[in-house]
Amino acid sequence: METNLNKVLGEMGFDSSLHDTIDSQLTSQEYKERLTKLLQPILDQRFPGTPPKRQILPKHDRINFACPYCGDSMKSDYAKRGNFILGGKHRNYFKCFNCGEFKRIDWFFRDYKTELKLDAVNYMMDNLGDFSTYEGAKYDMSVLLDMEHLDKYAIDRQELLSYFGLVEVKNSPVWSWLTKRLQYKEIKFLYNPNKNYLLILNLTPTEKILGAQKRSFSGTNRFETYKLSKLYEIMKKPLEVNEEQMNYLDTLSMIFNICLINFSKPITLFEGPMDAFLFKNSIANTGANKELPIDIPIRYFYDADETGRKKSLEHIEKDHEVFLWDKFLRQINMPYRKKYDWNDVLIWAKEKQIQLPLIDNYFSGNPLDAIDI
Repeated sequence: METNLNKVLGEMGFDSSLHDTIDSQLTSQEYKERLTKLLQPILDQRFPGTPPKRQILPKHDRINFACPYCGDSMKSDYAKRGNFILGGKHRNYFKCFNCGEFKRIDWFFRDYKTELKLDAVNYMMDNLGDFSTYEGAKYDMSVLLDMEHLDKYAIDRQELLSYFGLVEVKNSPVWSWLTKRLQYKEIKFLYNPNKNYLLILNLTPTEKILGAQKRSFSGTNRFETYKLSKLYEIMKKPLEVNEEQMNYLDTLSMIFNICLINFSKPITLFEGPMDAFLFKNSIANTGANKELPIDIPIRYFYDADETGRKKSLEHIEKDHEVFLWDKFLRQINMPYRKKYDWNDVLIWAKEKQIQLPLIDNYFSGNPLDAIDI
């Protein structure tokens, strides 16, 4: 019997001496540690002269590292777009957001002539993603975002309307202000007529509310941002999750548009949601001084002001792509102002009936282009 088992295991490509581990059970932490330990020599061999690319970053429900298939970013040694997904729809698959490589974790290791022990294989197969097809999986955002999980805790629109005494913006005096700002997607906003403030919404694909930014039309503190747990607290709703889950939900609730982008295309980070609403495949982090709390490949489109220029200079020195405001404004002959944002540009171009050039040509990650920021 033992001989037959060894034969079967040998045909599968596994070390038959490991069959005594077949009934052992790993915890999720032990499994993560096992994957990390096996991955390290692969990265050490793939990137021998680049220490940052050999670094492994354990994240919530994934392990993040430089992709050994494509070599990851040629511009930055710190970009890490390879992932072992450990939770959600595609759990226990490898995904690279640079080259698009997508496969089961054990198949990843076989490509590098490394085998998982049977207890790790058992754990992986017992916790394998529950999707039935590869169609669309290559660039499915649910690899990083568990949409069913997010929708479970995101707040229903009608519930928010009722609790805060809000109305739809098309039925309010703020609609004319929004349309002047070229904001025509009323689904992204709500208005409080009694307290005269606008709620800018971070939506899921099912239009539930993950987070919100309050824009007041009176007083000195015009903007206030509400993460998901804060909305629950204000509404006196119990948020029945553990601390790790709450941190995950709160983190995503503060990245506007994060549930609505295509991860296979360039992702642009703005300071404010209303700029992001007017630019293809973009997100907003509600402030120039806030660093993006998740590790995805992005380019930076800060406001053209003192703070924005400072942050752009910091990033371009790290070979991160930033928007070259000075070059752009010179070439379209916009008048000088102390501050511009993307919304301002679009309003100006519409008033002047000017066709803007291809914006992609004004991003650069070359430190020599810092003069054009």
